[in-house]
Amino acid sequence: MNGFMIEVDGTGVAVPDGSSLLTAVRAAGVELPSLCSDDRLSPAGSCRTCLVRAGGRIVAACVTPASSGMRVDTGSDDVVRLRRDAVEVIVSALPPRALADGGPGELAHVCRSLGIGPEAAQGAGGRGGDDSHPYVHLDRDLCIACGRCVRMCSEVQGTFALTLAGRGGDTVVAPGTGGPWIESDCVACGGCVDTCPTGAISQPGPARGLTSAFHPAEGRTRTTCGYCGVGCALDVVTRDGDVTAVLPARDGPVNRGHACVKGRFSHGFRTSPERLTRPLLRRDGVLEPAGWDEALAHVARGLRAAVDAGGPDAVAAISSARATNEENYLVQKFMRVVIGTNNVDNCSRLCHSPSAAGLTASFGLSGGTDTFDDVERADCLLVVGANPVEAHPVVGARLLRQVLRGARLVVADPRAVGLALHADVHLRPRPGTNVALFHGLAHVLLTEGLTDEEFLRERATG
Repeated sequence: MNGFMIEVDGTGVAVPDGSSLLTAVRAAGVELPSLCSDDRLSPAGSCRTCLVRAGGRIVAACVTPASSGMRVDTGSDDVVRLRRDAVEVIVSALPPRALADGGPGELAHVCRSLGIGPEAAQGAGGRGGDDSHPYVHLDRDLCIACGRCVRMCSEVQGTFALTLAGRGGDTVVAPGTGGPWIESDCVACGGCVDTCPTGAISQPGPARGLTSAFHPAEGRTRTTCGYCGVGCALDVVTRDGDVTAVLPARDGPVNRGHACVKGRFSHGFRTSPERLTRPLLRRDGVLEPAGWDEALAHVARGLRAAVDAGGPDAVAAISSARATNEENYLVQKFMRVVIGTNNVDNCSRLCHSPSAAGLTASFGLSGGTDTFDDVERADCLLVVGANPVEAHPVVGARLLRQVLRGARLVVADPRAVGLALHADVHLRPRPGTNVALFHGLAHVLLTEGLTDEEFLRERATG
């Protein structure tokens, strides 16, 4: 990627083409408040808290393009004072509780860095809230109408469930349907919660105010979501030995700071009264609680008896696609080294076996040949027999985002799946006729000369 040099407070900084002044300033290691800005969203320039001097003018850094040789001043007294004034004006309309608890949110962090205390919040409050949704709560008194939640819902998730309602100082975020949040089109991805700088939209409970950008450095564990095969990177935040929140990782190569309702909020199953927390042994046909040592000894006796009776190959293990690579490695290692058999299988054989066979025959391996990033380089998408909006929501959102940016979409599915609503062409073949459909497409490609003959000669066989 091409780039150029820019000077920030007397220091030269290299930035890529298309960068904003805010990107350049951050690359120089200078922290600027930017209450309406999120790297995952298009810039808005509405809060005016990221003011800098550039080219002899005072401008909002988030919406001002950087250019080669530009000189940027962030630290002069008048610019610092203007930024502080902008934040104070925003804070003045909020009730005192907005800053009273010194929480982890972005607004609280900005106020601490500028020396703005809770006394600056003088708003009367009383605008109410919306607690109808189990995972997303709205406190209108804390809303600063930055619009980040609305842009997150439309630009990243593609759901368009939120809007800004009202005028002037009464502007506040609201469900687009006008009714309670729970009755809106919200799919509970949590993107609005994660981008809100004030806690106006929050997850109930101890996670209130925590976002992927502002959370404690301690008590954080990086993991991979196990609900589907997308591979979203998540940060698990813990406190006093308990899970406080699960946050999408901003540097996740697949999800890029986004998640779905399961990855973001479903950690509550841990405390479900229906969850098994102790082993159960069947005695006289009845499952009864047992200790771990007793249960493991029972399993070991059963395995040993099976090996003694029929040899190591009398034992087999079926592992889980929802387990981590490390856990699956341990299962096969145990079977091969301890038991002495290669009888290791996986639950994916049931659902993935036909596609794995086809992919292996076509491409030589049983997985995809491209990264999800290639979606953003495509000008036409063909989705066949899949419902990523529901089955793999983060990828479904990336596909939908590309369509909203202008890519053409063809969906081939007997059902009106989520993406079909946005398709330029929705083919509805009869169930069981996918092979005929693809043979027809291949026929058109060949007869109309739409194939890359040289590419096929060099790389394809048969």
